Amino acid sequence: MTLGPRVAFRGDPERGRDPPLPCLLRADIRPPRCEVVVTTKKKTKKAPTEPVAPRDPRAALAPTPEHFEASLKALKAVLADLPPPPAPVDGQPLPKLDLVDAVLHIYFADGVACGYAQEARRRIAEGFVDRNEFRVTEAFEVEDLLRDLPISRLFDRCLAVRDSVAQIYNDQNGVNLGFLRDAGIGDRNTFFQRVPALQSHVVHFLTTLLNLEEVVFSDKATVRAQQRLGWEGPAANKFVDEARALLKPYACLPLDVGPHLAGKKTNLKHALSPACLLARLAPAGKRRAKT
Repeated sequence: MTLGPRVAFRGDPERGRDPPLPCLLRADIRPPRCEVVVTTKKKTKKAPTEPVAPRDPRAALAPTPEHFEASLKALKAVLADLPPPPAPVDGQPLPKLDLVDAVLHIYFADGVACGYAQEARRRIAEGFVDRNEFRVTEAFEVEDLLRDLPISRLFDRCLAVRDSVAQIYNDQNGVNLGFLRDAGIGDRNTFFQRVPALQSHVVHFLTTLLNLEEVVFSDKATVRAQQRLGWEGPAANKFVDEARALLKPYACLPLDVGPHLAGKKTNLKHALSPACLLARLAPAGKRRAKT
């Protein structure tokens, strides 16, 4: 019996190697093509950083011994550049602070140094015959007068000042707020309700000034007035005694920081006037709404 030819199987030791698989001998077979997708993150432009607003020089300070001491030092410095008014003739008392001036002052000084408000008040006093003329002027005319001063929201402030002066006149038949000194707290609040043009921070400033006048210039006991300001304790009493002695020759809380400068320049030697130095030691009031 004759056997056929031997068939070599994979792994046959006589052949020495495995035969190639048929599928690997085809030339038309290619490995799969891989596509690499590279994604890049789109760079976004950074929004320009807004400048940080400077700290309000009139920001309230807690009535602590340190703040009393620092305020007293600043008060002495500004009064050294602010000579007291001449003594009146015939034994008449020195004039008290004009509270309408205080209204104009805080409108223009809010958030900036007092020197800008001092220059604004000077230009308004020189640019108008009297307050009756000023109350009938247009806000843009006042803005033109003060345009070179770096005061933010200048038109809004000018409009608020003009409206406030006009409403004071309509309520009092005159542009004067001296009656507030003799009015009780209830009567003051009623007046402020009748004159809504006076913004909240202006009302707070006026109320604070009236309390400060009672503490600094009154001959009566000032305990209750000091309590309203939160000025209690030995440090507060010492501050009041020294402030009374320093401000006695002025008979008022000055709004100026020194003499007016020539050429419509702003006096910026001191950041705050004596009135504002003391007012920032009082409790903080409600802030106006920004426009």
